[in-house]
Formats: sequence, C-alpha cells, structure tokens
Amino acid sequence: MRTSFLELFVSELIDKIEGLLHRPAAVAPQDPFAEDPAPVAEASPAVPSDQSATPNRTLLIHGYSASGAEFQKWKDALGKADIDTATIEIGNYVSLNNEITIKDLGEAFDRALRLTKWSAGSKDDSWTFDAIVHSTGMLVVRQWLTSDPFGRDDLRSRVRRLKHLVGLAPATFGSPQGKKGRSWLGALVKGNRDFGPDFMNAGDMVLDGLELGSRYTWDLARKDMLGPEPMYDKGPGTPYVAVFIGNVGYSGISAVANSPGTDGTVRWAGCALNTRMVELDFRRQPMLMDAAGQPTRLKISDWVAGRLECPIIAVEGRNHGSILSDPDAGAVARVSDFLRNVKTDDGYQIWLRGALTYGKDALEKMDGKSQSGGTGGAGWQQFVMHVKDDHGDGVADYNVQLFVGDDLKQSDDPGYPPVPLIVDSYSGDSSYRCFYVRLSEDMMNVGTDGHPKKVWMELIASSGTSYLEYEAYNNLKSQDANASATRLTTVLGATNAVKLDVTDLGSDAKLFYPYTTTLIEIVLEREPTPLADVSSLFAFWQTDASAAAANAARGGGYKHG
Repeated sequence: MRTSFLELFVSELIDKIEGLLHRPAAVAPQDPFAEDPAPVAEASPAVPSDQSATPNRTLLIHGYSASGAEFQKWKDALGKADIDTATIEIGNYVSLNNEITIKDLGEAFDRALRLTKWSAGSKDDSWTFDAIVHSTGMLVVRQWLTSDPFGRDDLRSRVRRLKHLVGLAPATFGSPQGKKGRSWLGALVKGNRDFGPDFMNAGDMVLDGLELGSRYTWDLARKDMLGPEPMYDKGPGTPYVAVFIGNVGYSGISAVANSPGTDGTVRWAGCALNTRMVELDFRRQPMLMDAAGQPTRLKISDWVAGRLECPIIAVEGRNHGSILSDPDAGAVARVSDFLRNVKTDDGYQIWLRGALTYGKDALEKMDGKSQSGGTGGAGWQQFVMHVKDDHGDGVADYNVQLFVGDDLKQSDDPGYPPVPLIVDSYSGDSSYRCFYVRLSEDMMNVGTDGHPKKVWMELIASSGTSYLEYEAYNNLKSQDANASATRLTTVLGATNAVKLDVTDLGSDAKLFYPYTTTLIEIVLEREPTPLADVSSLFAFWQTDASAAAANAARGGGYKHG
C-alpha cells in the first residue's frame, strides 16, 4: 500500500517536534514517555530455585509509552550485583491504544505469567517471583494483586506468590502528566506512530487512570493499602516493598515538563505505598462508626495497623528517566540486598534503616525544594479528596481551603491567608481532586509550644440549583433530630462554609506527614429547599387559592403533567 502525502507530512512533522524536545543521547535524562521498539528477547531457561542466590524469578516491568528494552541496563547492573541474570525476565506491554485500560494490562500480565514458556513447568500458579517496576508498571502489578481470585491461605494466592516489589519512580497515585498526555499535542508527540487503527493513539484509558485524583487510583488504594486485611503486611505471606525516587526533575529543554515537587513526571509524595484515609461524615445521621461501633463524625485509619512501612528512598541526581537509564550503583546494591536477604520483618527493618540512611542527604535536598514564598521547607504532602452526598453521588462543585492558626475564627477575616495548595481536578469526575502542599515546620508541629494550635479546612459546595442545597450537620449527638446544619451554598456573594477542625484526629494521629498521600472522603447531606417546610421541589396539589399563591411566590407553580 502506498504511503499518502498526509502520512508522510505528519511523520515528518512529528520527527521535527521530537528533534526539538529530545536531547542527544549521551548521559542526558531519558524522556519518560519515549516509545522504543519492542525487544526481541528469548525466554530464559528454567532455573531451579536451589541454584540461585535469589530463589524467585525477577520480573522487570516498564511504564507508560515505553518498552521492555529500557530495563536492559538495570538487568545488566543487577547481574553485576549478585543477582543471577538467568532468573531475570523483562516484560513488555502495549499502552498506546485508546481502548486499553490498566485493568486489561493486569489481566494480560496474569496471562503472561501462566502461559510464558519459562513458567510452563508451574501451571499450578504457585511459583513465586519478585518484581521491579518503573512508573505505570506499579499500577499494572497492583492491579494484578487486587484481582486475586484465590484466598490468602491458597498457595496460588497472588499476594503469597509476589515476594518482593521494588518501585523505581512508581506512579502509585498517578502523574501530573496524565492529563497533559490526553491532549492533541500529547497524542502528536507521544502517540502511536505505526500507521494503522492505533495511529496517533496516546492510550486514553491508561492516561485516565494516571490522572491525579483519578477514580482508578482512589479505588485501587482503598483495595490494597486501606483494605481491612493488609496486602503489604509484616510477614512473608505478602510482598515486601521498597520504593526509590530520584530527587531532581528534568534539565535542559525537557525541564518544560517539570512540575513542583516531582522527579519530572511523578510527585515525590505520590510514590510510597504508605497512606492513610480521613473520613468526615456530615449527614444528619452519621453512618461512620468508630472503633467501638459508635457513630462518629471523623475517623482516620492508622498508619501501620499490621501494615508494612513503605516510605520513599531518595536517589541523588536522578530524575524519572535517568533512574532507569543510568542505574545508581548505591540503589542497585540496595535492591540486590533487598531481593536476596529480606525474608522477615526484622530483616526488612534492618534493610530499611540502611536504605533510609543512604537516601538521607538526597531527601534533605527535596525538603529544601519545598520552600517558596516564605513557606514550606519541611517536605511535600499530597491529599486526594472525594466529596459525595448521602446518596453516594459525587459533589462536583465545591471549594476547599486549608488553614493553620490558633483559632478557627481567624479565617473569618477574608485577609487571613490559607495554606497555598496546588490543585488538580480529575477530568472524569470533578468530585475527585488532588491537592499538593509544601509543608512547613509550623504545619509539622501544630499543637506544640511555639507553633500554631489548630489546623482546619473550610468547605463550600453548590448543587447548581436553588431547589437543592448541600448541608453539613456538625453536631456530635447523631440522635438529635433538630441538629443544626451549615448551609454550604454561596448566597449573594457571601460564603457559608463549614469549618472542619482536623487538629485532633485521635490516637495521637496528625494530618501532616511528609512524602505521603492522604485520602480524604467527605459526605454531605443533599436536601431540597426550603429546609423547614414542604420543599419547592415536590408537594401535593393544592386547590386552596391562597396556598397556591404562596407556593407560586416560593417559585413552585404546580402544574398538571
């Protein structure tokens, strides 16, 4: 088939754009979304577990718009660090197709595990392995883990089979680039360039999951990090986890992709697998229960509660691309040690102390980069928020501000400054939002001598119609039928905001913790107006003229039909 003039023109245009955006190869930072041809690699021969220093196969899994070839340098480096290269397999998957989802990739990963040549001798699905993932590869493996059809006591259980999980700049909570990649320019530069049905596809569904605050990453975190049974606990029955992240963004012309507090592609506070969830219930009758089974307005999950500690380990001088293309010798040594020697919680704690010491100086530089405009300096934290009503439907139109001070009344002054927030809304549902915060020493030490006494949020919300309002009932006695509510709707330019005191979260918990992501879910009451009378939204037909006139004055105007 002859190539059309349009195809040649588009191909040449893309080449010129990429020539402007990409630096020469040498030691330059690797473009995180560069599309390489799929590797042509034969499966390694089966290796008896007793002949290898690492008894499990080690699977290397790349990120979005990449290929398995990008992991070759890490495979070589691991071979020099006492990992038997005969046990290392490099995965390769398709992401530049607009119909493929991360859930599909998880299913395809499982199929590869079961049917690849080197697994043919273990069709019972009970053989074990380790995984080293980059960027979106973390979501692929976590998707596979959370789709486990087997119980924890079954040898085929996925959380039992995966022994070690290493994240290299993992997109645990997505990336600021997720939304940008779905634009026309993103498709032009990053899209599939093979002429055919997928030409110019940028992988819309994968990028949807990668958006900051996406419904996908919210649901996934609730399954594997916040579920009732830890998926990463302190025993050998679930994976041990290690997360490494570079402490710099891109340089040169590639720096145009940098966002504050990132390695160029993923946020420093959005990589770790240690998270908490804060729940706030402002329904008339709260359905949220505390540990004693009593109704409560506020609840926070514990940090650990049997869960494995999974903080980030900073790597000096590496960004999202170069952490893969230019393996740091110290990071490689610690990954090798992790795979070979971490088999118990005590072993993990010993390894973690050494790894954190290795990354301490690099992490302090990340702290310094959080300083801006007289605030920050103590690191970064990410909050992902979902606001919904008492029916479970999302509240799309709301505004949140965060304050630190000595008294909640201080924010009544319009001039009182809120904490600066970097805000992103999930394009698929704006009831999900992501907030990035530069932490300060005052924020880290709220309630201690010489520092502010309180931290609180203010929330307003609008239904978009005068027939309905969102209310926040903030009394502590849920049985009080006459509980007062705060109307959250803006009225004649004034704001009716509910103030949420989150200073005391119970169990000595605090809201601010650097380099973590905290999920916040708020439930509001959605009610017809006016609250104290039969609503203007629904009433029974009235033949009394005066009653009908009164109703019409309220904006009712009942009509047949």
